[in-house]
Amino acid sequence: MKNNSKSEPEIRLERLDDAPKIDNLHSETFGPGRYTKSAFRYREKREHLINISFVLVDQNQIIGSVRYWEILVNNASALLLGPIVIHPDHRGRGYGAKLIDYSVNKCNEANHNIIILVGDLSYYSKVGFKRMLGKEIIFAGPVNNDRVLYREIKTNIIEDSSKIIIKRYPD
Repeated sequence: MKNNSKSEPEIRLERLDDAPKIDNLHSETFGPGRYTKSAFRYREKREHLINISFVLVDQNQIIGSVRYWEILVNNASALLLGPIVIHPDHRGRGYGAKLIDYSVNKCNEANHNIIILVGDLSYYSKVGFKRMLGKEIIFAGPVNNDRVLYREIKTNIIEDSSKIIIKRYPD
């Protein structure tokens, strides 16, 4: 009897030759408006950390991606998550959460401590991200403080600080 069930997409490390496909996925999903977001200031003219950035592959097609960028939080090394993207035809199946959860675990294994992102708490809280309640947040460009989320893995820098300064990693 033939097995007609579709296999689950696989998560693998991003490779250099994946960049054009990922860029197309970002363009299709987010359009040119992605360049105007404040979080983009942290990524502008910088390379992401390919050793902890991952893709989701289904039948040899990249259908999702998550990337990480070096930043500083209160002068401590940290990561900026994003963008996370899942192709519109594959949304609503939990692939984004699986990709984030997998990548956060890999960040932990690589001894990264703090991950920051700008996004919706209702989505990202499912994978352990929290709001910086009661904190003064200094961010490059305008940002809704309720959308600045974090996950500390091994430190309490955010938990123990009333003022959070998020800076670009030095060039």
